[in-house]
Amino acid sequence: MFYTVRGLLEARGVSPEETVYHSCAEEMLDFKIASGDFYEIPDLQKGQLRFKRSADLMSYDQLAEELEGLKKLEFRHKENYPYCGERLDMIRKALEEDPESVCVEGGPCLFGEHEVTATVRLRGGEEFWFDYSTGKRYVAQEDDEYDESIQVMESDLASFLCIHADEVEEVAFRSDKTGLTRQEYLHVYLPFAVADALQTALVVTLPDMSYRKYLAYAAERMPAPLGDKMMADFDRILYGISDMYLDLIRRLQDHFHIARLSVVHNRDRELVDLFETARRPHIERNKVLRKITSNNAKLESIKDYISMPALPNYIFGSKAILEVNSMDETDSYRKCRKAHKGVFEIGCILFPEFLSGDGKNTLYCAPLRYKDYGNYGSELESGPVRES
Repeated sequence: MFYTVRGLLEARGVSPEETVYHSCAEEMLDFKIASGDFYEIPDLQKGQLRFKRSADLMSYDQLAEELEGLKKLEFRHKENYPYCGERLDMIRKALEEDPESVCVEGGPCLFGEHEVTATVRLRGGEEFWFDYSTGKRYVAQEDDEYDESIQVMESDLASFLCIHADEVEEVAFRSDKTGLTRQEYLHVYLPFAVADALQTALVVTLPDMSYRKYLAYAAERMPAPLGDKMMADFDRILYGISDMYLDLIRRLQDHFHIARLSVVHNRDRELVDLFETARRPHIERNKVLRKITSNNAKLESIKDYISMPALPNYIFGSKAILEVNSMDETDSYRKCRKAHKGVFEIGCILFPEFLSGDGKNTLYCAPLRYKDYGNYGSELESGPVRES
């Protein structure tokens, strides 16, 4: 579903003029936010919307009132989007008292729907096609439609491979991703820009290790030669996409010169090993694990996602972390905070997903023809967002 700040307020009998949003840009009030209806107004007198009981919907000016350094941050039309902000007062206090204790963390999803496809051929000659991002089976090879009629137990790629492990003849992968979307660019640009504006350390995470773990769960249940070949073939595509981001990160670092920067990705095994070891006392607990997922194939990946906001603490010992990421990561942010209670303090700036050219999907979910790939790295001086 899509919601707007104006619509959410009016549905609750409140006009923007009566709330903290009275001076916000019309574009911000009418920006379409892709999410579920997880909004409330805890204080009707103040009239500020809260998302998933975790963060307040704010304008960019309101963010900058909390963290004055953000006034220096430049990207076009930043005042036209709503953001979710939480515990920014804590970050401000930490910056005043001990700037070295503060670190920004963020990073992109590597690819979205319709960009990487898996073809599974069984020994009988049947072929099945899956979207790797969702795990769902397509109706036909060259189709954006998913088959919603299949049994739940075979409804995702890893489950299908596990069930048919002894029948699978080949698993082939195809990437149609030829660049980064403006959303993906923002996922990397904004953590850099915020860390630069606030003069903090920065951790950027490329979750290629997490994308592998979903497939590795199935590979471990398949005949070894086939499983090994499947992982090697997938790695070639996965690392090719990771390299797009690593190239962008290098250009952003050349531009911003962040003094303390750490980039976590699967080919830096030292950092990945540190990550997986440091999180164990916080994540490998029954109280945490039983609330993660019932899909065993996704368990290890989700452990990663709810641990990633803690990486500044694992790597730099940071005691105040500012998560800069998509609103889609609200649950990961909230679960990470809860799992690490008492270890460090964490706040967030979360931004919405952009609508694609089809007017019906976010860029992440859009069919390939609406991904709108571009060389957004060339816009460093003026920011990542183009006029729509």
